[in-house]
Amino acid sequence: TEDLAEQADETSEGRNLVRRLKSRVRSLLTPPEEPVSPSSELPPVATQGLIDSRLQACRLTHIAAFTPPGGNAGDILLPASLQDSVTIRSGGVEWNPVPVRDAVSQQTIESVNATQGLIIGGGGLFIPDTNSNDFSGCQWPCPVDLLSQLKVPLCVMAVGYNRFRNQPEFSPVFRQHLECLVRKSVFIGLRNHGSINALKQYLPPELHDRLRYHPCLTAVAAQLYPALFSRSVAQPLLALNCAFDRAALRYGTDQDRILRAVANAVRTISEQYSLEVRYYSHYSSDLQMMDYLNSAGVSFTVDDLTSCTPREIVHAYSRPQVVLGMRGHAQMIPFGCNTPVVSLISHDKLRWFLDDIGQGSWGVELHETDADSQIVSATAQILENRTAVVESIRLSQARLWQACRQNIDDFLEHVATD
Repeated sequence: TEDLAEQADETSEGRNLVRRLKSRVRSLLTPPEEPVSPSSELPPVATQGLIDSRLQACRLTHIAAFTPPGGNAGDILLPASLQDSVTIRSGGVEWNPVPVRDAVSQQTIESVNATQGLIIGGGGLFIPDTNSNDFSGCQWPCPVDLLSQLKVPLCVMAVGYNRFRNQPEFSPVFRQHLECLVRKSVFIGLRNHGSINALKQYLPPELHDRLRYHPCLTAVAAQLYPALFSRSVAQPLLALNCAFDRAALRYGTDQDRILRAVANAVRTISEQYSLEVRYYSHYSSDLQMMDYLNSAGVSFTVDDLTSCTPREIVHAYSRPQVVLGMRGHAQMIPFGCNTPVVSLISHDKLRWFLDDIGQGSWGVELHETDADSQIVSATAQILENRTAVVESIRLSQARLWQACRQNIDDFLEHVATD
């Protein structure tokens, strides 16, 4: 790839280079032994990844929840890590970023068709209320008639079925849109097998094999950015994140009881293991947990991750001895940073992730009457066996990254031969 990079520097005929690269797709699909070093500068909104690539082997459209500082911290890191995963496998990409919740017009479709392929994802694409609309019933409001006009290879990567427990069903248009999307796609990559099983109920059986396992790229951060972890050493910290979006669906009528239990468990663990407590806020509403921690007598510091860059979020989750996380990305990001995490389960997606890695004991259902003692017990087990737990995380990450690589390579072959 170094010779190709020199060619790219010496000529302005980018289109010709792309055509030459297509004929060499097999070599491009062979990744370098070490990913390219992360760039030192990142844009205010992460519409590109951490990896700086001089070579642009192809031009792809990426539809995702590109999020500026102040938004959901998980969505700040997620698009960047997905782009980097493709960059590593392709040798370089010129990205055309499109916000997932923007209105879709004829001009949108034409701009996508002017590139060589379309990737949608990752994130909780399949949820009915984040971007309510009558065109798709999910976050991407693309009318079916416009979706059918896409002419380039399309795939959906690392998305989830994010409907909450007891949340109203998707609108009827969702089935029609989903079936059209699946038929147009090389594959639909879902970040857990629970999402695969959930989506099957909306599709005819002949389309079920289009649904593939494609883990969230935040869960393999140490595979994508090994240089960021080569010298990382865990500090005597316990990091906590709790979520308050759709509180009635998360907690029902038990919110105060559940969050008091979490706060009491944090106090017990921090005292027993002499850990400093840091509260990681992924979204402004997460700060409501401060009242419960104060009432429980927990001494803590708040880290507002919504103001962080992707690199800073990775660094934050590389530091703790253990994380107690309720949001999906407060589970997957620390895991991807080789940091043990106890999942505080108020949504099926957290249980589904634990099922996929075979670690059901790393999670606690928050509606259990003894949730506080279960949290203390699960965390103690992890802390007292931390070396073995971290090694298990590393092995699981390698398996998850292998699944991602296979899907990415398959899509890039379709792009190169289209």
